[in-house]
Amino acid sequence: MKYRTIGIFAHIDSGKTTLTERILFEAGKISAVGSIEDGNTESDSLQEEIDRGISIRTTFHSLPWKTTFGEFQIQLVDTPGHIDFRNQVTDLLPAMETAIVVLEAGTVVQSQARLVIEELTKASVPMVFFINKLDRFGDEYLDTLVSLEEILGGAPVALFQKNESGKLEFYFHHPSAFPKTVKEELISWSDDLMISSWNDPSGQTDFSMIGLHTGPKAGKLYPVYGGSAKTGEGVRELLDLVLWTEPKAIENTSSQTIPLLVLSRRTNPEFGRYAVIYPTREILLEEIHSLWSRLVTGDSGKELGRSTENDLPEENPFHFLDPESEETITTLEKGKLVLLKNHPGLVLLPGYQVSQTRDSFSEEDSSSSERSQSPFSVVIEPEESSEKEFWLCRLEELVWEDPGYTLQNKEDTGQMVLLGRGELHLEIGVRRVMERTEKKLSFSSINIAKLEHLKKMSHKVALEHRAFEDQKSSGALIAVLEDTADFSKQIAFEVSLPEEVKNSIETSFLEACLHGFYGEEVVGLKFRVLSYEKPKGDLQTTLTLLKVAILAGVKELFPSNTYLVGPLTEVEVMVDADHLGVVLSDLSRRNAKVVSILEAVAGKSHLKANAPAQNLLGFSGALRNMTKGIGISWERTAFTYEFHAVLKE
Repeated sequence: MKYRTIGIFAHIDSGKTTLTERILFEAGKISAVGSIEDGNTESDSLQEEIDRGISIRTTFHSLPWKTTFGEFQIQLVDTPGHIDFRNQVTDLLPAMETAIVVLEAGTVVQSQARLVIEELTKASVPMVFFINKLDRFGDEYLDTLVSLEEILGGAPVALFQKNESGKLEFYFHHPSAFPKTVKEELISWSDDLMISSWNDPSGQTDFSMIGLHTGPKAGKLYPVYGGSAKTGEGVRELLDLVLWTEPKAIENTSSQTIPLLVLSRRTNPEFGRYAVIYPTREILLEEIHSLWSRLVTGDSGKELGRSTENDLPEENPFHFLDPESEETITTLEKGKLVLLKNHPGLVLLPGYQVSQTRDSFSEEDSSSSERSQSPFSVVIEPEESSEKEFWLCRLEELVWEDPGYTLQNKEDTGQMVLLGRGELHLEIGVRRVMERTEKKLSFSSINIAKLEHLKKMSHKVALEHRAFEDQKSSGALIAVLEDTADFSKQIAFEVSLPEEVKNSIETSFLEACLHGFYGEEVVGLKFRVLSYEKPKGDLQTTLTLLKVAILAGVKELFPSNTYLVGPLTEVEVMVDADHLGVVLSDLSRRNAKVVSILEAVAGKSHLKANAPAQNLLGFSGALRNMTKGIGISWERTAFTYEFHAVLKE
């Protein structure tokens, strides 16, 4: 059996889940097509997904598919479209063999689809594009193709057209119905195919089909089909085309690593926590156990082979289950998704290979740098202190399923802090935690991180503190405080000093930066120590006085010399022209800067704006009310030196 892992990616509301439903129906996996409006789709099972009509979690579906060139078992992956759940998309890419990117007819390629295309290109995942909703928009997809070409840096090839009766026909099934120029487009990306075609004047070999097979994997051909996920037009043809294209080769990076990629994490009421795993090669359970044994004992140089009982640790941490039957399996086929039960000795981090706990530090460090701490958070407190463990367990389960959340347990206050990727992400997280329980939980409104940045300056200071009626002195410290073009806090010593003195100066400076004039952490400054005259006497007393001198002297400079900054949010809105005025009025009230307003098709306007993140809290809900549910918004929030909002100067 040939297994093919195919991901479906799109901007929100482009029809991803509807396409998944239609594919499952066409494959005979379901007897009727569910709808988002009725809340009965296979992909959206969480109550929050049903209530909101959006996908929150990645879902996996296995289905058989027969073609004229072979039989396949498709492992279909339906991904969330909202930017707040983007980490679930990027975590899948190392194991993604082919991608279906769903685009919406009647408009340009929208923001999240653009981001997804960039991520897929970076990960070298072959892409096939499907322009959806042609049942509503007919031939209005030229803008889609033009904007897609701009994103790709190369022309996509439309492989569908209407026949004389007005029905869509598709190149892969009816190549003779298409003009010769289409055949030429399918081979023009490859000099070898062009030369081979010229050397075959009789046309015995269809080189266009070879080009269609190999071009997407080479990243030089971008086939586009069109149709309607709702009516099913073009869906069967789309699957045939996707399976014809050559998949990305997923290889094991090293013979000394465990050949298992983690795609996602879940919790099952029967057997607890588990991960969805992609094996990068065929392997027996005893081989994995043998490799594990050598990694644990440090004997990684031994040739991989069958293990003996004496080689094995006392406990085998690997327990694999079949996704369909949930029965234990002992042989893994390359590319066939399996479930791996969680074990204390394993690190199951989505987007990475399975590793052992003692080797997890660098991996977690690298992941934390990629997943920088979110500026959005809520403070959570149980109404009954005795229930804290209950809520901690629930929050930990949420973080297990979605590593986009971060949990901080404040032992000193009894509070818990949940950080998320955005307003929607946090709202959904809190609601999920509070489902199916009568216990009560208090939570704050959403907090948004702020910083104070030093204004442009370079100020020389002389710091000294005296005590005990001037009998004791910290010594005179001469330094320069200056701004930096980033969010860092730097210290530089331009004089040689004892290590304990340097440590005292550094820790005192960093402590002084914890709270500035506005009460926030101060960043974007450098403290250059030019000289220090250490007095005679007890060193500990001197260091204590030196700390006081630095704290007082540095803090004295913050008033009027810092400005308050926070995260900046970019927002894009697709709205009917009738509602444009009220949306612009609301954005103006939120001090948003309108970047552009473009006329889209079907009487819609495409608006781009940006504003401080704190000003746009609640905007998505307000937009739904203003437009009676017709307006669609997309938001991206970041908090870096290059991308931030100035709140107070």
